[in-house]
Order: sequence, then C-alpha cells, then structure tokens
Amino acid sequence: MNYLVYLHSIWLSQRNLCKIFEKQSDYKAFYESLSFDTLSKYINNREQVEKILQAQKKLDTKKIDEKIEKLSLQIIPKYHKHYPKLLKNISAPPYFLYVRGKLQAEDNFFSIVGSRKMSPYAKKAWESIIPDLTEYFTIVSGWAGWCDSLAHQICVEKNAKTIVVFGTWIDVIYPSGNKALFEKVIENSGALLSIFPLGTLWNIYTFPMRNEIVAGMSSWVLVLEAWEKSWTLITAKLALDQGKNIFCVPGDIFVENYIGAHTLIQNSEAKLIKNTQDILEDYGYQIGTQSKQIHFENQIQQDIYTLLKYNISLGIDDLIEKSQYEYWPLSYHLSLMELQNLIKKDLFWKYQILY
Repeated sequence: MNYLVYLHSIWLSQRNLCKIFEKQSDYKAFYESLSFDTLSKYINNREQVEKILQAQKKLDTKKIDEKIEKLSLQIIPKYHKHYPKLLKNISAPPYFLYVRGKLQAEDNFFSIVGSRKMSPYAKKAWESIIPDLTEYFTIVSGWAGWCDSLAHQICVEKNAKTIVVFGTWIDVIYPSGNKALFEKVIENSGALLSIFPLGTLWNIYTFPMRNEIVAGMSSWVLVLEAWEKSWTLITAKLALDQGKNIFCVPGDIFVENYIGAHTLIQNSEAKLIKNTQDILEDYGYQIGTQSKQIHFENQIQQDIYTLLKYNISLGIDDLIEKSQYEYWPLSYHLSLMELQNLIKKDLFWKYQILY
C-alpha cells in the first residue's frame, strides 16, 4: 500500500486514482512504470503530466515509509472491508483513506457539525445531547476547535468511539492543542481519518472536501449554530444532497449564529430537536434502556447484541453477512434472545435491541 501513498504524494488526485485503478490495483507496477504515455491515458493536461513525472524524481519514498511506520498508518481503499459503506455513495468518493486507529465499516456513524465560535448556550446543548448519543452511535466530526473538538472530547470522557475527519494530512494537528485529545481518541478504539496527501495544510478548498466526508459517512447529521454562510451550513446542504436526515438545535432568533439552522428547520429540511430522545424516537429507542446489566449465554449472543447496538436494526441476512455465522445458529440464538426480551423483531423482520 505504500506505493499508493507514493502515487498520491506526486499529485495524482483521489479522482485520478479512481480512474487509474478502476480495474486493477498493482500500485507498485504502475508507480515503477510511470511515463508520459501511461499517464496521458488518464490525464489530458500535458503540463500536469510533466509535473507528476518531475515530482516522482524528487520524491523521498524512504521518508514516507518512515512516516507510515511511525504513525501506524492504515491505507484503506474503497474495496477494503473497513471502508465506510455510505461514503461510497457520495458524488466523488475518495479512492482511499489515511487512517490512524480503528475504523470499522459496520459501526453506526452519526455526524455532528457546528460553528467554531461556540456560545455558552451551544456548549451546554452539546454537553446535554452528545453523551446519550454515544450509547448508540460512533460520533463523526471535524478536527477544528470549539464544536468539533468538544464533540470528540465528550466521547473521550465517555470512553466512547469517535471518528475525527481531518482537513489536512493526518499528521498536521490543528489546533495544535488537540494533539493529546487525538491520541486519546485512538486509545478509545476511535480513529483519525484524512483523504489528503502528505504535507497538505488546511485551505479554503480542503474544508468543503472534509465536510463532504463528514456528511457522507453517516445517515444522520446534527447541526448546531450554523450562521447563514457558514461551513456548517454547507455541510448540512451536502448532507441533504446525499439524502441524509438532518437534526437542528434551535437558538436565539436574534443571534446571527442560528440563522442557518433556523432556515433549515423553517424549510422542513431539518427536524427541530430539544434533546437526544427527539433523535432516538425515530429509531425506536428510549434513553436509558441500555443501562441494564446483560449476561449472554455465549459469544454468538454477544456478537449479535453488539451488531444490533451499532446498526439500529438488522435482518437475519445482514447479521449473517456481518457476523460470518451460519443461518441456523444465528436463528436459534435470535429466538432465545427474543424470549429473554433482549431483542425484538419489527414489522419488516428486522431485529432491534431492547436494552
């Protein structure tokens, strides 16, 4: 996979990589055979092709190898089992992800976005809503200060998983004070994620690209403090374009920071929420229902419960695919767990947890 990073580091974009490796994935062979003719099959701009070839001559591959090893960096292409499934559905999904920590495609992701100018009201709302969400979802947010950082901090304090999406390369910490926080995210089985090549710093182009990833990973997006032309509102619009469900926390009608959120609610593009239960009620959950101590008879029941906890509801075919268990043992233990009132089956024959 290091050769894929080399290719990305010499100005072959994620979009170009998608075209080049649509039907093959021998990154080493392609890198070592780079020429004007091979690149011209995919890139029409002569100047860009020459720029890539010059960059290859100057590339310090040893330095990249050392970076990858030092950071325990994972390279996760689109065909990898841990590549988030919903991310494949955005308009231009990245060919691969840079990941530190644990990224698991079967997690139930929930995206959270908000203003970097956080008011005391917004902070109080975040601290009220996010802790309960962590019981059901893996929280996804950006790496910026204020709202994003607070979301990740709350997850760390709850020992809950969270995904940090960078607007830079994965080794560029912004703000610098977040370094300790991000290390704790990894310790809590969460992950740091980036789509940008080695050395990329933030700029006006990386923000919307990062926001599209935040929106694309989840079926749900929670918005807090979005002023009329903010990056937060852009993320909400991206999520709407992707067919996501939007939730908004209302604020003071005289405060500019809430204009965008109020517009989303007014246009019926978002559901107004006052607390976590307003979100969970759409999915048949009640806050506190998971507090009961549960004793499982075996590992199969434990795995079933874990899958249902992070996926809201699943049919038996979904459970077979995700767990790799055969039909009969799964069916048997699902029936036992129903009798024990640990799970229930809905009208569509999908299972949900009760505790």
